[in-house]
Amino acid sequence: MINLFKLAEISWSDAQELFKEVDVAILPVGSTEQHGPHNPLGTDHLVAAALSGVVGEKTGVPVLPVVPVGVSEHHRQFPGTLWVPPRVFEEYVKAVALAAAGLGVKKIIIVNGHGGNTGAISQALREIKEETGETIYSLMVFPGERGFGSDSVKILKQEGGGHACEMETSIALYLGQRVLREEAVKWEPPRAWTEFDRKYRGKVSWTRDFHESTETGNLGDPTIATEEKGRQLVEAVVDEISAFIEDLKAKKD
Repeated sequence: MINLFKLAEISWSDAQELFKEVDVAILPVGSTEQHGPHNPLGTDHLVAAALSGVVGEKTGVPVLPVVPVGVSEHHRQFPGTLWVPPRVFEEYVKAVALAAAGLGVKKIIIVNGHGGNTGAISQALREIKEETGETIYSLMVFPGERGFGSDSVKILKQEGGGHACEMETSIALYLGQRVLREEAVKWEPPRAWTEFDRKYRGKVSWTRDFHESTETGNLGDPTIATEEKGRQLVEAVVDEISAFIEDLKAKKD
């Protein structure tokens, strides 16, 4: 069934009428990178696109096609990972946002599913502001303690986490993605860690590729993920993002 709020699924004549009614649009972005031995490589962009679609239908806001490859070079040691340099991602997102502005969209929300994209998105937003004076908004699609759906993360039991973990795997299960539950393993400190790594981890920052922090590709405990947890996480974040968009629609510049 055609979703009349997904730009890729409608005709130009449909779009012409749609953009007469609304001046807000959602741009989902994510990545194609390893998510442990159990989750799909496209987890980040699949979640961003799926939740953006639900939010778009709920708020009547059009959803632009998802940007599926992001800033993921730090995952390159794991097979299947794709990436583009930060500057390329930044320029691409910036160009898509400006193209949408040419359709009459005054308010664009970037719904991001991958933390590695954050710096490039911030730079794109800064350049658009400086060059056009327009404000573009960006938010993380996964629930977080300081983000949307913050109350829902209290249901999580894992210690640490953040990648292919209890939260991401629960959401993938709820969304019906292909999850290989028998392959999921709890994170353990990599065997290659030295005493130096253990002593200063969390106290000092230095550039590491992902395989230096996890031999399996996940951080956290995906073995305790459940579809029910995924439902609660998704519903919470969708409701709060939708409320934000409704406030943004009503906001007068």
